[in-house]
Amino acid sequence: MILALIGKDQFSKDKQVDKFLTDALGDRKNDPLSKQIVYASDTNIPSVAGLIMESCGAVSMFAPEQAVVVRNADAMKADESKALARWLKDAPDCKLLLDFDELRATSELYKILQKVGKIEKYEEPKQYKMQEWIASNVPAHFGKPIEPAASQYLADALGTDTKLVCEELEKVLTYDPDCAKFTYDLVKTMIMPRREIPPYEILNFFGMRDAVGFTRKLHEFLYNNSSKNADAISLVNALYSHSIDLLNFMSLTAKKMSAEDAAKALGKNYFLFCKQGNAAECCRRWGKPLLCRVIRRLADLNYEFKSSSWTVTSQELALAALVVR
Repeated sequence: MILALIGKDQFSKDKQVDKFLTDALGDRKNDPLSKQIVYASDTNIPSVAGLIMESCGAVSMFAPEQAVVVRNADAMKADESKALARWLKDAPDCKLLLDFDELRATSELYKILQKVGKIEKYEEPKQYKMQEWIASNVPAHFGKPIEPAASQYLADALGTDTKLVCEELEKVLTYDPDCAKFTYDLVKTMIMPRREIPPYEILNFFGMRDAVGFTRKLHEFLYNNSSKNADAISLVNALYSHSIDLLNFMSLTAKKMSAEDAAKALGKNYFLFCKQGNAAECCRRWGKPLLCRVIRRLADLNYEFKSSSWTVTSQELALAALVVR
Protein backbone atom coordinates (compact mmCIF):
# COMPACT_ATOMS: atom_id res chain seq x y z
CA MET A 1 0.00 0.00 0.00
CA ILE A 2 1.72 3.16 -1.25
CA LEU A 3 -0.15 6.46 -1.04
CA ALA A 4 0.91 10.04 -1.80
CA LEU A 5 -1.07 13.07 -0.60
CA ILE A 6 -0.42 16.34 -2.45
CA GLY A 7 -1.78 19.76 -1.56
CA LYS A 8 -2.07 22.35 1.19
CA ASP A 9 -5.39 21.29 2.69
CA GLN A 10 -3.68 19.92 5.78
CA PHE A 11 -6.93 19.29 7.64
CA SER A 12 -8.17 16.86 4.97
CA LYS A 13 -4.73 15.29 4.61
CA ASP A 14 -4.53 14.64 8.35
CA LYS A 15 -7.89 12.87 8.20
CA GLN A 16 -6.59 10.74 5.33
CA VAL A 17 -3.41 9.91 7.30
CA ASP A 18 -5.61 8.72 10.17
CA LYS A 19 -7.64 6.57 7.75
CA PHE A 20 -4.44 5.17 6.24
CA LEU A 21 -3.16 4.08 9.65
CA THR A 22 -6.52 2.57 10.53
CA ASP A 23 -6.66 0.59 7.26
CA ALA A 24 -3.01 -0.48 7.53
CA LEU A 25 -2.87 -1.36 11.23
CA GLY A 26 -6.42 -1.88 12.44
CA ASP A 27 -6.39 -2.46 16.20
CA ARG A 28 -2.66 -1.73 16.30
CA LYS A 29 -3.14 1.84 15.08
CA ASN A 30 -2.08 3.36 18.42
CA ASP A 31 0.85 1.00 18.92
CA PRO A 32 3.99 3.16 18.56
CA LEU A 33 6.03 0.10 17.53
CA SER A 34 3.78 -0.56 14.55
CA LYS A 35 4.27 2.79 12.85
CA GLN A 36 7.09 5.19 12.04
CA ILE A 37 6.58 8.92 11.46
CA VAL A 38 9.42 10.43 9.44
CA TYR A 39 9.82 14.19 9.04
CA ALA A 40 11.71 14.83 5.81
CA SER A 41 12.52 18.35 7.00
CA ASP A 42 14.50 17.01 9.98
CA THR A 43 18.11 18.06 9.34
CA ASN A 44 19.37 15.52 11.89
CA ILE A 45 18.47 12.63 9.58
CA PRO A 46 21.57 11.71 7.49
CA SER A 47 19.50 10.18 4.68
CA VAL A 48 15.73 10.60 4.54
CA ALA A 49 15.36 8.11 1.67
CA GLY A 50 17.54 5.61 3.54
CA LEU A 51 15.43 5.95 6.71
CA ILE A 52 12.20 5.49 4.73
CA MET A 53 13.48 2.32 3.07
CA GLU A 54 14.83 0.99 6.35
CA SER A 55 11.58 1.73 8.20
CA CYS A 56 9.45 0.09 5.50
CA GLY A 57 11.55 -3.07 5.83
CA ALA A 58 11.52 -3.15 9.63
CA VAL A 59 9.26 -5.42 11.67
CA SER A 60 7.51 -4.60 14.91
CA MET A 61 7.00 -6.87 17.87
CA PHE A 62 3.42 -7.64 16.82
CA ALA A 63 3.46 -7.47 13.01
CA PRO A 64 5.68 -8.40 10.05
CA GLU A 65 6.03 -4.76 8.91
CA GLN A 66 5.60 -1.14 9.95
CA ALA A 67 3.34 1.54 8.54
CA VAL A 68 5.48 4.53 7.57
CA VAL A 69 4.20 8.11 7.25
CA VAL A 70 6.53 10.71 5.75
CA ARG A 71 5.63 14.29 6.67
CA ASN A 72 6.93 17.35 4.73
CA ALA A 73 8.03 14.99 1.98
CA ASP A 74 8.68 17.87 -0.44
CA ALA A 75 11.60 18.88 1.82
CA MET A 76 13.62 15.95 0.47
CA LYS A 77 16.64 16.93 -1.58
CA ALA A 78 16.79 16.04 -5.27
CA ASP A 79 19.21 13.14 -4.80
CA GLU A 80 17.08 11.75 -1.96
CA SER A 81 13.96 11.90 -4.16
CA LYS A 82 15.80 10.09 -6.96
CA ALA A 83 17.02 7.38 -4.59
CA LEU A 84 13.49 6.90 -3.24
CA ALA A 85 12.08 6.78 -6.79
CA ARG A 86 14.58 4.07 -7.76
CA TRP A 87 13.56 1.99 -4.75
CA LEU A 88 9.83 2.47 -5.40
CA LYS A 89 10.26 1.52 -9.06
CA ASP A 90 10.25 -2.17 -8.09
CA ALA A 91 6.91 -1.73 -6.26
CA PRO A 92 8.08 -2.91 -2.82
CA ASP A 93 5.52 -4.55 -0.57
CA CYS A 94 5.15 -1.88 2.13
CA LYS A 95 2.72 0.41 3.89
CA LEU A 96 3.97 3.89 2.99
CA LEU A 97 2.27 7.29 2.95
CA LEU A 98 4.05 10.40 1.63
CA ASP A 99 2.67 13.84 2.54
CA PHE A 100 3.60 16.61 0.05
CA ASP A 101 2.57 20.25 -0.12
CA GLU A 102 3.74 20.27 -3.73
CA LEU A 103 5.11 17.68 -6.14
CA ARG A 104 5.55 18.44 -9.83
CA ALA A 105 3.77 16.03 -12.15
CA THR A 106 6.85 16.03 -14.39
CA SER A 107 9.15 14.77 -11.63
CA GLU A 108 10.48 11.22 -11.66
CA LEU A 109 9.09 10.53 -8.17
CA TYR A 110 5.58 11.61 -9.20
CA LYS A 111 5.60 9.34 -12.24
CA ILE A 112 6.82 6.36 -10.20
CA LEU A 113 4.23 6.96 -7.45
CA GLN A 114 1.53 7.10 -10.10
CA LYS A 115 2.57 3.64 -11.36
CA VAL A 116 3.16 1.76 -8.11
CA GLY A 117 0.73 3.49 -5.76
CA LYS A 118 -2.06 6.02 -5.55
CA ILE A 119 -1.89 9.83 -5.64
CA GLU A 120 -4.59 11.95 -4.01
CA LYS A 121 -4.74 15.74 -4.27
CA TYR A 122 -6.01 18.04 -1.53
CA GLU A 123 -6.01 21.67 -2.59
CA GLU A 124 -6.85 24.47 -0.18
CA PRO A 125 -10.27 26.03 -0.76
CA LYS A 126 -10.23 29.39 -2.51
CA GLN A 127 -10.76 32.33 -0.17
CA TYR A 128 -14.26 32.97 -1.51
CA LYS A 129 -15.12 29.30 -0.87
CA MET A 130 -13.68 29.15 2.65
CA GLN A 131 -16.89 30.10 4.45
CA GLU A 132 -18.72 27.31 2.65
CA TRP A 133 -15.91 24.84 3.50
CA ILE A 134 -16.07 25.73 7.20
CA ALA A 135 -19.87 25.49 7.29
CA SER A 136 -19.79 21.96 5.81
CA ASN A 137 -16.73 20.49 7.57
CA VAL A 138 -16.85 21.90 11.11
CA PRO A 139 -20.18 20.29 12.18
CA ALA A 140 -19.08 16.88 10.89
CA HIS A 141 -15.67 17.05 12.56
CA PHE A 142 -16.63 18.55 15.93
CA GLY A 143 -20.19 17.31 16.21
CA LYS A 144 -21.44 20.87 16.81
CA PRO A 145 -23.26 23.25 14.45
CA ILE A 146 -21.75 26.60 13.53
CA GLU A 147 -23.55 29.85 12.81
CA PRO A 148 -23.15 31.29 9.28
CA ALA A 149 -21.77 34.52 10.74
CA ALA A 150 -19.21 32.52 12.72
CA SER A 151 -18.14 30.66 9.56
CA GLN A 152 -17.68 33.96 7.74
CA TYR A 153 -15.69 35.44 10.63
CA LEU A 154 -13.34 32.43 10.68
CA ALA A 155 -12.86 32.63 6.91
CA ASP A 156 -12.01 36.35 7.13
CA ALA A 157 -9.84 35.98 10.23
CA LEU A 158 -7.85 32.84 9.40
CA GLY A 159 -7.86 32.60 5.61
CA THR A 160 -7.53 29.29 3.78
CA ASP A 161 -5.38 27.42 6.31
CA THR A 162 -7.76 24.55 7.05
CA LYS A 163 -5.61 23.05 9.79
CA LEU A 164 -5.35 26.41 11.57
CA VAL A 165 -9.16 26.71 11.56
CA CYS A 166 -9.42 23.27 13.17
CA GLU A 167 -6.75 24.06 15.79
CA GLU A 168 -8.34 27.37 16.73
CA LEU A 169 -11.77 25.75 17.18
CA GLU A 170 -10.18 23.05 19.35
CA LYS A 171 -8.88 25.85 21.59
CA VAL A 172 -12.40 27.28 21.77
CA LEU A 173 -13.67 23.89 22.96
CA THR A 174 -10.93 23.76 25.57
CA TYR A 175 -12.30 26.93 27.15
CA ASP A 176 -15.98 26.16 26.55
CA PRO A 177 -16.42 22.38 26.07
CA ASP A 178 -20.14 22.51 26.85
CA CYS A 179 -21.09 25.03 24.18
CA ALA A 180 -24.09 23.88 22.15
CA LYS A 181 -22.74 25.41 18.95
CA PHE A 182 -20.05 27.70 17.60
CA THR A 183 -21.65 31.13 17.70
CA TYR A 184 -20.34 34.34 16.19
CA ASP A 185 -19.84 35.92 19.62
CA LEU A 186 -17.95 32.85 20.88
CA VAL A 187 -15.45 32.58 18.00
CA LYS A 188 -14.98 36.36 17.77
CA THR A 189 -14.17 36.50 21.50
CA MET A 190 -11.79 33.53 21.44
CA ILE A 191 -10.11 33.85 18.02
CA MET A 192 -8.15 36.87 16.86
CA PRO A 193 -7.57 37.61 13.15
CA ARG A 194 -4.28 36.11 11.98
CA ARG A 195 -4.53 36.35 8.23
CA GLU A 196 -2.63 38.86 6.14
CA ILE A 197 -5.16 40.51 3.88
CA PRO A 198 -3.91 40.79 0.30
CA PRO A 199 -4.62 44.13 -1.41
CA TYR A 200 -6.81 42.63 -4.14
CA GLU A 201 -9.52 41.88 -1.57
CA ILE A 202 -10.49 45.54 -1.27
CA LEU A 203 -10.16 46.42 -4.96
CA ASN A 204 -13.80 45.65 -5.65
CA PHE A 205 -14.96 47.82 -2.74
CA PHE A 206 -12.74 50.59 -4.13
CA GLY A 207 -13.95 50.14 -7.70
CA MET A 208 -17.61 50.13 -6.69
CA ARG A 209 -17.03 53.17 -4.43
CA ASP A 210 -18.46 51.20 -1.53
CA ALA A 211 -17.36 53.49 1.31
CA VAL A 212 -18.46 51.16 4.12
CA GLY A 213 -16.84 48.02 2.72
CA PHE A 214 -13.70 49.88 1.65
CA THR A 215 -13.08 51.55 5.01
CA ARG A 216 -13.74 48.29 6.90
CA LYS A 217 -11.28 46.32 4.78
CA LEU A 218 -8.81 49.20 4.83
CA HIS A 219 -8.80 49.16 8.64
CA GLU A 220 -8.30 45.37 8.71
CA PHE A 221 -5.51 45.58 6.15
CA LEU A 222 -3.54 48.27 7.94
CA TYR A 223 -3.94 47.01 11.51
CA ASN A 224 -3.77 43.22 11.07
CA ASN A 225 -0.35 43.09 9.43
CA SER A 226 3.07 43.27 11.04
CA SER A 227 4.90 45.54 8.57
CA LYS A 228 2.37 48.37 8.47
CA ASN A 229 4.31 50.93 6.39
CA ALA A 230 5.12 48.39 3.69
CA ASP A 231 1.48 47.27 3.68
CA ALA A 232 0.22 50.80 3.09
CA ILE A 233 2.64 51.19 0.18
CA SER A 234 1.65 47.84 -1.35
CA LEU A 235 -2.00 48.85 -1.01
CA VAL A 236 -1.38 52.18 -2.77
CA ASN A 237 0.42 50.34 -5.57
CA ALA A 238 -2.48 47.87 -5.94
CA LEU A 239 -5.07 50.65 -6.03
CA TYR A 240 -3.00 52.64 -8.52
CA SER A 241 -2.65 49.65 -10.88
CA HIS A 242 -6.37 48.87 -10.58
CA SER A 243 -7.31 52.48 -11.30
CA ILE A 244 -5.11 52.51 -14.42
CA ASP A 245 -6.76 49.27 -15.57
CA LEU A 246 -10.22 50.79 -15.09
CA LEU A 247 -9.21 53.94 -16.98
CA ASN A 248 -7.84 51.90 -19.89
CA PHE A 249 -10.93 49.67 -19.88
CA MET A 250 -13.10 52.80 -19.97
CA SER A 251 -11.18 54.15 -22.96
CA LEU A 252 -11.31 50.88 -24.91
CA THR A 253 -15.03 50.29 -24.37
CA ALA A 254 -15.72 53.93 -25.33
CA LYS A 255 -14.29 53.01 -28.75
CA LYS A 256 -17.03 50.35 -29.11
CA MET A 257 -14.71 47.47 -28.15
CA SER A 258 -16.53 44.65 -26.36
CA ALA A 259 -15.88 44.12 -22.66
CA GLU A 260 -14.36 40.70 -23.35
CA ASP A 261 -11.98 42.06 -25.99
CA ALA A 262 -11.05 45.02 -23.78
CA ALA A 263 -10.22 42.70 -20.87
CA LYS A 264 -8.12 40.55 -23.20
CA ALA A 265 -6.27 43.62 -24.50
CA LEU A 266 -5.42 44.55 -20.90
CA GLY A 267 -4.22 41.03 -20.13
CA LYS A 268 -7.07 40.48 -17.66
CA ASN A 269 -9.20 37.43 -17.03
CA TYR A 270 -12.64 38.34 -18.36
CA PHE A 271 -14.59 36.58 -15.62
CA LEU A 272 -12.52 37.96 -12.74
CA PHE A 273 -12.17 41.50 -14.08
CA CYS A 274 -15.51 42.09 -15.77
CA LYS A 275 -17.96 39.68 -14.16
CA GLN A 276 -16.69 39.28 -10.62
CA GLY A 277 -14.90 42.64 -10.55
CA ASN A 278 -17.80 44.59 -12.15
CA ALA A 279 -15.37 46.61 -14.29
CA ALA A 280 -18.08 48.31 -16.38
CA GLU A 281 -20.06 49.37 -13.32
CA CYS A 282 -16.88 50.57 -11.60
CA CYS A 283 -16.08 52.78 -14.58
CA ARG A 284 -19.60 54.20 -14.58
CA ARG A 285 -19.47 55.03 -10.87
CA TRP A 286 -16.11 56.78 -11.04
CA GLY A 287 -16.24 58.56 -14.36
CA LYS A 288 -13.11 59.63 -16.20
CA PRO A 289 -12.39 63.04 -14.55
CA LEU A 290 -12.67 61.72 -10.98
CA LEU A 291 -10.70 58.57 -11.77
CA CYS A 292 -7.85 60.67 -13.21
CA ARG A 293 -7.80 62.79 -10.05
CA VAL A 294 -7.64 59.63 -7.87
CA ILE A 295 -4.78 58.25 -9.95
CA ARG A 296 -2.80 61.47 -9.45
CA ARG A 297 -3.54 61.36 -5.71
CA LEU A 298 -2.40 57.73 -5.44
CA ALA A 299 0.87 58.63 -7.17
CA ASP A 300 1.38 61.43 -4.61
CA LEU A 301 0.58 59.11 -1.69
CA ASN A 302 3.05 56.53 -2.97
CA TYR A 303 5.82 59.13 -2.86
CA GLU A 304 4.70 60.62 0.46
CA PHE A 305 4.42 57.26 2.27
CA LYS A 306 7.94 56.35 1.14
CA SER A 307 9.63 59.68 1.77
CA SER A 308 8.09 60.85 5.04
CA SER A 309 6.88 59.51 8.35
CA TRP A 310 3.17 58.76 8.47
CA THR A 311 1.24 57.20 11.35
CA VAL A 312 -1.01 54.29 10.49
CA THR A 313 -4.04 56.40 11.36
CA SER A 314 -2.89 59.13 8.95
CA GLN A 315 -2.38 56.56 6.20
CA GLU A 316 -5.84 55.17 6.86
CA LEU A 317 -7.52 58.59 6.68
CA ALA A 318 -5.64 59.55 3.50
CA LEU A 319 -6.65 56.34 1.75
CA ALA A 320 -10.24 56.41 3.02
CA ALA A 321 -10.62 59.93 1.59
CA LEU A 322 -10.23 58.44 -1.90
CA VAL A 323 -13.67 56.83 -1.64
CA VAL A 324 -15.43 58.60 1.23
CA ARG A 325 -16.50 61.85 -0.39
